[in-house]
Amino acid sequence: MEPAPARSPRPQQDPAQPHAPTMPPETPSEGRQPSPSPSPTEQAPPLEEEFQFLRCQQCQAEAKCPKLLPCLHTLCSGCLEASGMQCPICQAPWPVGADTPALDNVFFESLQRRLSVYRQIVDAQAVCTRCKESADFWCFECEQLLCAKCFEAHQWFLKHEARPLAELRNQSVREFLDGTRKTNNIFCSNPNHRTPTLTSIYCRGCSKPLCCSCALLDSSHSELKCDISAEIQQRQEELDAMTQALQEQDSAFGAVHAQMHAAVGQLGRARAETEELIRERVRQVVAHVRAQERELLEAVDARYQRDYEEMASRLGRLDAVLQRIRTGSALVQRMKCYASDQEVLDMHGFLRQALCRLRQEEPQSLQAAVRTDGFDEFKVRLQDLSSCITQGKDAAVSKKASPEAASTPRDPIDVDLLPPPAHALTGPAQSSTH
Repeated sequence: MEPAPARSPRPQQDPAQPHAPTMPPETPSEGRQPSPSPSPTEQAPPLEEEFQFLRCQQCQAEAKCPKLLPCLHTLCSGCLEASGMQCPICQAPWPVGADTPALDNVFFESLQRRLSVYRQIVDAQAVCTRCKESADFWCFECEQLLCAKCFEAHQWFLKHEARPLAELRNQSVREFLDGTRKTNNIFCSNPNHRTPTLTSIYCRGCSKPLCCSCALLDSSHSELKCDISAEIQQRQEELDAMTQALQEQDSAFGAVHAQMHAAVGQLGRARAETEELIRERVRQVVAHVRAQERELLEAVDARYQRDYEEMASRLGRLDAVLQRIRTGSALVQRMKCYASDQEVLDMHGFLRQALCRLRQEEPQSLQAAVRTDGFDEFKVRLQDLSSCITQGKDAAVSKKASPEAASTPRDPIDVDLLPPPAHALTGPAQSSTH
């Protein structure tokens, strides 16, 4: 009796492949680009692409001695030895107290072996398992390739089900694998049997298949023996029920995953908006500082022009007085050297009045105009502008260092760099005069 194979919906994506986190920048899992879903008019995927899941999920090489981990990832023996105490795919640690961290994946091994036979058949390279001649038949019972002569001897003694390779080459890989997936090749687990015997009995107490003789001799578990097909069917139904429960769990995790994905998107948008706000506010601050720079420079230049004109006027008067003093002194010295007595008498009165008027000139009144402290008000305005920016920076640093400020949510529009005070915008330059 051969139970009907359990059918399960074919997933569109291999659930054994790890899901890559959807953090920026996003990269497909396993380092491979996802292939688009084929349209109904497209042909079936190539053999190697369809059975990529048989490869080691760590190194992506053909898995030799594939090992199934408790986290349900499959590794080759080499990657398993180098994995340490956790899965290299999902970083799940080995269960505490487990005798072995992995199980021989006999399903993958059997499927690899049958695929290897299928490749030989379709490539017309199949050779007889016994005599190494070109094979013409495949025995489903013995799982052997046979030439025509070996097939005749094989059928004479065993009469197993065998099919011509020419017929098998017309089948798809799924049809071939479905035909080779048999359940009647289970042998008795008694190691004392020299020749393994097919069995249809399963002992649930020993957890082993038994032949009829071993089942009769084992009287301790007589009530625990059952048909092995029923046991297989029950285990398959149990796995199907667990799979349905996992599908419900998948829905719950998928909903949370979608929420987290949306949260990640919101986080990215909030970051972009905040960065743009910072750039815009900094541009505003820089533009304001540039405007203040132009205003201060223009005010300084206007103050300089005003004071320069006033000082230049006084400097001109001072030059004229100096010129008169030096001219008078030079004239008196020359008259002393070259003028006659009559010329001294004639010119003395005029020179005396001119020199007396010149003596009345006071240079102290001109010294009051020689001042450079008229630019101090601009230095004060500059200091106010600088303090407005640097005080905001100091406040931001103090808030960052404070645990209370770090834990308090802030509005994204709350920016520490505030505009300067009103007096720094208008200033006293336009109204103050000296």
